[in-house]
Amino acid sequence: MKQKEHRQFEQAVDAALGWVARLRADTVSREDHQAFALWLGEDASHPVAMDEALDLWDDLGAVRHMPATGDEPAEAANRSRWLPAAIAVAASLVLAVVLWPKVAMDPVSTQLQTAMGERHDFELPDGSRALLNTNSSLNVSYAGDQRHITLTQGEAWFQVKSDATRPFHVDAGDARITALGTAFNVYRDRDSTSVTVTEGVVRVTELGETGARAATVEVLRVNQQLTASDDGWKVSVPDMEQQLAWRQGQLVAREMPLAELIAQLQRYYETDILLTDPDIAALTVSGVFDLDQPEATLGALALSLDLKTEPLDTGTVQLLKSGQ
Repeated sequence: MKQKEHRQFEQAVDAALGWVARLRADTVSREDHQAFALWLGEDASHPVAMDEALDLWDDLGAVRHMPATGDEPAEAANRSRWLPAAIAVAASLVLAVVLWPKVAMDPVSTQLQTAMGERHDFELPDGSRALLNTNSSLNVSYAGDQRHITLTQGEAWFQVKSDATRPFHVDAGDARITALGTAFNVYRDRDSTSVTVTEGVVRVTELGETGARAATVEVLRVNQQLTASDDGWKVSVPDMEQQLAWRQGQLVAREMPLAELIAQLQRYYETDILLTDPDIAALTVSGVFDLDQPEATLGALALSLDLKTEPLDTGTVQLLKSGQ
């Protein structure tokens, strides 16, 4: 375990050296500083790694001339063994910052989408992942200095590959989500956008005209959710299992009003489900339902609540009390 922790800390120091190189470059921007702040808050080890990196950076010129002795302390010996590698990493990162505009990847622009009832796991050009839920669509635009996604409809879970030189943005409605080396879920509903963080830290910035006031900005951490709507922005701690069950093709209900459950099920089912009786709509339901078989799920739901499904035409079914 200690060896694993030591290796993870060395990796954090390597990342910190990259940040030192970036932040001390002439081309450093405000976005770089914001991204660095997000990275610093991702893990308690990152501030410690940054302190170590700053010490290493200041020593870079002298370390190459340090003689290695046979009786140096074990801690110093370990440090001297991995310092050259750290120096090489730092040097290559400085070079990358200088040469990046010359070697940046060709621009990439594409559209990804899923049909109703379909889920698909896409690999993005940088190795990041986008898992799209039912009836979802997003536009991907990659350039040398940024990675830009626009979620035009539906829901997607992103696992972002860290790249301090190219921010990862997802625009959904009036919200822009910015992340580095993290994972988060975005659901764009008709009237709102929900962002749920499953790993790391993200920043959410309000888009569009805000009048005289400054744009709203929120920083979200693991197990936090932001809902942005016309009524404002609200940060909460959601039921993570319920929020992300769709990735396994499930719908988790905990005392959920039937009207809400039907609205969620409707996202996966082409047949329109009518629920006109207020007494039926007010029923609450708990359970785990299969989203890959929406027709069977609706039938089982009706049976458990003593309801019946009444076909009205080829594309509509109504939920009624069994005695009607």
